[in-house]
Amino acid sequence: MKIIFSPEFSGNVFVRPENGGKVMMDTVVVNTAGLVSLLELRLGLHYESMAETERLALYYEAVCEYMKANPNNVLTESFRNAGLNTAKAMLAWRDELRGAGWDMGGEEVSERMEVMVGVEYIFMKTSGCDMAGRMHIVGDQVAFQKLDCSGLEVVMNVDKEMLKPAVNRLICVLEQYGATITMMSEAENRDNNLGRVRKMLEGGQKGQIRLDKADKSIQIWKFDDDREACEYLSYMGMEDVDVWVNGDNKQMDNWLTLMGKPRTGSVASDCTPQLTQMFVMGIGLFANPMNVNTLIEWLNIPMHPLVGRFRGALARAIVEEGGYRNEKCRDIIKRFIAGEYTVFPGEKGAPLSDEDQAEMRRKTVGNREKQAKAFLPSIEPVDVILREDVMRFVDKLGSWARQRTQLIGKSEDEKSKLWIEQLAAVAGMCDGFMVLLNTVSGKEVDYRTLDSWMSTMYQKGCYTNAVAERGCRCVVDSPAKIASVARKTVWIGVDGDTDSGRDCSFLYPSEKARMVEDKIFYPWDEQKEDQYRERMMMTPLRMTDGQLILVVRERIDGEPTMKHPLITRLEQLVENIEDIVLRPAIDKKNRREVAKVDHGDTDAELRFDNAEMIEMPKTMSPTAIGTLVQHPFDYLMERLLNITNDGQAQMADVKTTKGNVAHAVIEALFAPRNGAEYSTAEEIEGRIDKEYDDVFQRIVEANGAILLLAENLLGEKLLKEQLLICVRRLVEILRENELKVTGCESEVKRENIHGYVDMTLEASDGTPGVFDFKWTSWHKGYQEKLKDNRSIQLELYRWMLEDMTRKEVRRVAYFLMPEGHLYSKEKFVGGNCTQIDAENSNDIVAQLHRSIEYRRQQIESGVVETNGEFEGLRYVQDTGIENLFPLEIDEKTGMKTANRFSNYGIFESHTNQANNN
Repeated sequence: MKIIFSPEFSGNVFVRPENGGKVMMDTVVVNTAGLVSLLELRLGLHYESMAETERLALYYEAVCEYMKANPNNVLTESFRNAGLNTAKAMLAWRDELRGAGWDMGGEEVSERMEVMVGVEYIFMKTSGCDMAGRMHIVGDQVAFQKLDCSGLEVVMNVDKEMLKPAVNRLICVLEQYGATITMMSEAENRDNNLGRVRKMLEGGQKGQIRLDKADKSIQIWKFDDDREACEYLSYMGMEDVDVWVNGDNKQMDNWLTLMGKPRTGSVASDCTPQLTQMFVMGIGLFANPMNVNTLIEWLNIPMHPLVGRFRGALARAIVEEGGYRNEKCRDIIKRFIAGEYTVFPGEKGAPLSDEDQAEMRRKTVGNREKQAKAFLPSIEPVDVILREDVMRFVDKLGSWARQRTQLIGKSEDEKSKLWIEQLAAVAGMCDGFMVLLNTVSGKEVDYRTLDSWMSTMYQKGCYTNAVAERGCRCVVDSPAKIASVARKTVWIGVDGDTDSGRDCSFLYPSEKARMVEDKIFYPWDEQKEDQYRERMMMTPLRMTDGQLILVVRERIDGEPTMKHPLITRLEQLVENIEDIVLRPAIDKKNRREVAKVDHGDTDAELRFDNAEMIEMPKTMSPTAIGTLVQHPFDYLMERLLNITNDGQAQMADVKTTKGNVAHAVIEALFAPRNGAEYSTAEEIEGRIDKEYDDVFQRIVEANGAILLLAENLLGEKLLKEQLLICVRRLVEILRENELKVTGCESEVKRENIHGYVDMTLEASDGTPGVFDFKWTSWHKGYQEKLKDNRSIQLELYRWMLEDMTRKEVRRVAYFLMPEGHLYSKEKFVGGNCTQIDAENSNDIVAQLHRSIEYRRQQIESGVVETNGEFEGLRYVQDTGIENLFPLEIDEKTGMKTANRFSNYGIFESHTNQANNN
C-alpha cells in the first residue's frame, strides 16, 4: 500500500499517478491525522472525536476548578478579567506543548507552567485522547504488536529529520517495522530560467543571475488588485495548466460562474454564515433590554426550529407594532401554540383532513408550548436571566441542529448539504455552552457572562462556498499541497507575509531552555523548522517541470499587499527581474461595448396595459386620499401594486418610532376610562403625575422597542423628557380652552372614507373638535398647509365627525411635537396655541371628492401621472373646470412639487431629478 504523506496534506491535493488516472485503491493521500487514523484502523484502536467548542468548554471548566483551589496564581487576574478568552489561550498553549511531547511536567520551571500543569491534571479526566496522545499510543502499539509494515510505502515530500519530533518518531517506528520510506519525485533540473532560479534558491549558485528574456518557464504576472487578477485568469482558457494554487478561491469561482465555466470548489474564509449565527442570535435574545432587531433576524433565518408561517406572522407583527411585548404578538403566539400555523402531512405528502388536523393540533399543543418557551423570549418583561432558561434553549437548539443534519444528510440535493457543516458548528457550540453553563452555581446568570462566552466561542471560520463541478480546474489552497510533478502551475497569491510564528513561541526563552534541559518536552529544532517551512513554501518551484506563473496582486480589498519572501529574494538575486514580469490584461478588442441608452425625460403621464386588472380599494384613509390626489404614481406603486421598500425584517426608523410612541402614550393617558364619556384636564393631569413613567416604559416595550437599543438610549431618554413637556402643555391647552377628551384613536367613517382620529374633543358648548398629532421638525410645513387651506386630514376628519355626531365641528388643529404647540385656522386661547389665517375658503372636501374620481378614471384607463412641467399636466389644466383639489408648483423648477417622502424618485423625469440634485 502506498501512503503519500505530508503534514500539509488536507483537503484537495494535486496528485498525478503514473498511469494518468485517479489515485488507485492501494494509494492514499494523508496528513498526520489521516496517517494516525489509518494506523489505528490496522491496530484496532478507536477514539471518539470532540468538537473544538466542547473541548474549550471542558478546559474552561478545568481552569475554573483550578482557580477555586488556587486563587492567588499568576493567571488569576487574567482569568478574572477575560475568563473564557484566557482559557482559550491556555488551551492553545497546551496543545502546542502536547504536540512537542509534553506530559504534564515542569511545574517548577515557572509560575505559568505551574498553572498549566495543575489545570492539565484536571482536564485530562474529561478531555479524552488528543492527537498528540493518539500519535504516541499508535507508535507504542506498532512496536508492542510488532505490526508488519513491510507492505507500506510512505512517500514523503520532505526528509523525516525536518519533521516535528513526534511525527518523526512515528515515521521512524514504521520504518523500523518494515515500511519503506521514499521521497517524492521532483521536476528535472533543466537548463532554463525555472531551473536556474531553482538552483539559485537552493543555494547552488553564488551572486546574481541573469535570465533569458525569451524563456517563459517562469514568469511573474502582476495585477493592480485581486479583482483584476481573477477576472483575467477566469477569462483566459489556460486548459494546459495542471494545477492552480489559490488560498482564497471564492472570488475566482464567482468569476467562473459569470463566464459560464465550471466552478472549481471554494470556501468562504473568515466568515460567519447566516445559519451559524443562530447561536449568537439565540443567546442575544436573553439581553435586557431585549434587542428587537436581533429577534427579527432570529425569526427570519431560513432554517429554523419554529414553523415558517408562524415566524413570518410574528415578525410582521413586531414590525407593524414597533415592539414584541404587546397584545398582537401575544395573540399570535397563543394561536401558534393552539396549532393555527401548523399543517400536518398525511400519506404521500397530502394534508390530513380537517378533523384529523384538529385532533393532531390538540395532541401536540404541549410540544408547541415547549417550543415557544425555548425559542422565543419571554412575552412579559423580565428582570433576571435564569440559568435553567438558557440551558433549555441551548439544549433544544443543539438537538434540533443534529436532527436537521441527519435529515439533510439523507437528501440528494447537493445544495442543501452545504448547510450540514453550518448546522454541525451550531450543535458544537451548543454542546460547549452547556458545559460552560454547568460551571454556574446559582439559579441566575449575568448576561455579560453569557455575552463574553458567546463572543469567545463564536468565531469566524471557513465554510463551503461552492463544490467542484465536472470538468473544472484542479485547485489547491496551499503551495505545499502539490504531490506530483506538474507541467504547468499557476500560483495565485504570491504576496503577503508567510510568517506563521514558531512552534511553542509563547514560551519565554528561559522556560523553553529549562524544559528542554530537563527533558520535559521535545520542541521542534528551530533550524529544522525553518528548513521545513521554506521547503513547503517553495514546493511549486520543485514540483513544476514546464512553466511556473507567479501571480502577484498589489492590492487586496483596496489595501496594499506585503511583498512575499519569494518575490523579495527574486528581486535581490535576479539581475534582470523586469524581463520576466508581465502585466496581463484582457485585450480591448475582446471586450464588448455596451451601448448607453438615453430615453430623455420621462413622460409626465405613463401609460400601461392591463389596467382592467387593477382593483381600486372600496375604502380609503385620509392619508391615502392625499397621496392619490397629489402623487398618483406613488399611490399606484405602494397602495395598489404593493411595491414598497418595507419588509418584515425592517423596523420603522427612530423618528417614526418616536411618533408612534408619543401617540400611544397620549392615548393611554388621555383617553376616557371605565366607560366614561370623556376625560377632563384635571383627571388627565393626575394620571400624568402618577402613571407617566410606567406608561412610557410599557409603551416603549410594546411599540418602540428600537429605542431600547444601546445606540438609541440617549434618544429614548430625551423622548421621555420631551414627551412629558408635550403632554403637560396639551393638558394646559385643554384647561385653558375648556375642552374634554371624548376619545383617542377614534374610528370615523363616511361614504367610502375610513380613518382614525388621534383625539376627539368636546367644547363647553357641546361642539366637537379634532386634534391631529405630529412628531416632526417640519413646523413651517404644517403652518403652510393651514395657510394655503391644504390640510387634507383635518378637513376630512371634520367632515366625517360632523356626519357621525350631527354637530358642527368648529375647531380642528395640529398639535406638533416635540415643539408642544397647537396650530389651527380657528381660535384657541393660550400661549401654546397659534391661529393661522387661511388665504382662501375653498371647500377642499368637495374638491377632493372630484379629484378622487378624476384620478380613479385615469388609473382605470391605464394612465398615471408622474411629474413634469406644471402647466402641461392635464390635471392642472382641468383643475378649474372640474373643481379639482389644486396641485402645488415648485417655483424654482416650474414642475409639480415632488413628494418629499417618495420611494420612487427614480421614475421622475430627468429634469426634475437634476433640479432636485
